Amino acid sequence: LEGDLDRYCAVIMDEAHERSLNTDVLFGVLRQVVARRNDFKLIVTSATMDSEKFAAFFGYAPVFTIPGRTFPVDTLYARTTAADYVDAAVQQALAIHVGQGEGDILIFMTGQEDIEGTCVV
Repeated sequence: LEGDLDRYCAVIMDEAHERSLNTDVLFGVLRQVVARRNDFKLIVTSATMDSEKFAAFFGYAPVFTIPGRTFPVDTLYARTTAADYVDAAVQQALAIHVGQGEGDILIFMTGQEDIEGTCVV
């Protein structure tokens, strides 16, 4: 598995505090890659992780702290279950956009297929 990462120059691990067996194994593999390759960049991000513990695990890698910013967020839920939730999410996003003008909309989907379907719709 470690050799499979030779074609990559960087890996970004987001939400590092959400630990699981899979992520712990991946961290172990990435630690070997970081130790072996000076050109390899590993970026580990999280809003709540113990950064010093992760830095020590990776050989006292540098830690960068970037202050967070908060923005007002509105969370909207559907009143009823939609037969095609991908289409319903797109229609809701369009309605919000038309009704409220400029701004950003974030839609969470269950997987890659739904994400791609959302982009097509």
